[in-house]
Amino acid sequence: MELRHLRAFVAVAEELNFRRAAERLHMSQPPLSQQIKRLEGEVGVALLRRTTRNVALTAAGEAFLVEARRTLEAAQAAPRVARQAAAGEIGSIRLGFSGPTSYQVLLLIVRKFRERHPGVRFDIVSPLYGGELVDRLHRHEIDAGLLRLPVVSTGLRVRELQRHELGVALPAEHPLADGREVGLADLRDERFISYPSHRGSVVNQVVRAACLRHGYSPCSAQQAPDTHTILSLVGAGAGVGVVPLTAEHLEVPGVVLVPVQDAPPIPLALAWREDDPNPALRCLLGLLDEVEAECR
Repeated sequence: MELRHLRAFVAVAEELNFRRAAERLHMSQPPLSQQIKRLEGEVGVALLRRTTRNVALTAAGEAFLVEARRTLEAAQAAPRVARQAAAGEIGSIRLGFSGPTSYQVLLLIVRKFRERHPGVRFDIVSPLYGGELVDRLHRHEIDAGLLRLPVVSTGLRVRELQRHELGVALPAEHPLADGREVGLADLRDERFISYPSHRGSVVNQVVRAACLRHGYSPCSAQQAPDTHTILSLVGAGAGVGVVPLTAEHLEVPGVVLVPVQDAPPIPLALAWREDDPNPALRCLLGLLDEVEAECR
């Protein structure tokens, strides 16, 4: 079934006159009549009732007209939609992120992207740790990941956006809670509440390496699935927790967050696959200069 046959049928159905339909289509009546006959042969039923005086739609023709119009509209829209998708004006992008301590940058990225590309669906994937985000990227389950460095970046491109200082979450009554900052040596005898050891937490790796440089291995009280739970356990007196200072916005009662003076800052970066052809991803990458400037 050819589109020109559908156009011919729609013209006749709307004009209910072969002469006027032929003029509208800039053709003569005999070829138009042949196209309608060929179309009816393909459909297998009569679409029009013809007499010497008038033309009318059959019940089948009424139903066919609805679908024919839809088909022609879709055919007309298809090239435009294809061009929009190629330009990143429509489509979708999936962004994974590393939890509440990266909310500031995440919200900045999402706001800017939605302002510039409102036709693109932007899906946020639930909080994941750096190692998990890298795995999701390699499995093509996300298009980009907002994660902490360092990570194994084989096959990935990485763009640092911001650096986050580390702080220690202490119960409000802790002797160190009144200080402006603490050192890792001050935490030697503390029991640490940490992120899960099996999920690729960069914070865990950095904290452990920093403590080892000060001559001790942090004593683990327990593990918690996320920053908010770490802070809640600290407030309950279960131990202390070293987390990014950007966790300050969580404001858990009874918990004080004090900067750790000799812990290295942890970079927050966007990672994506080098070979990802998604045009919407290219649009996201085009915003990174602005995002980084506002993050500094």
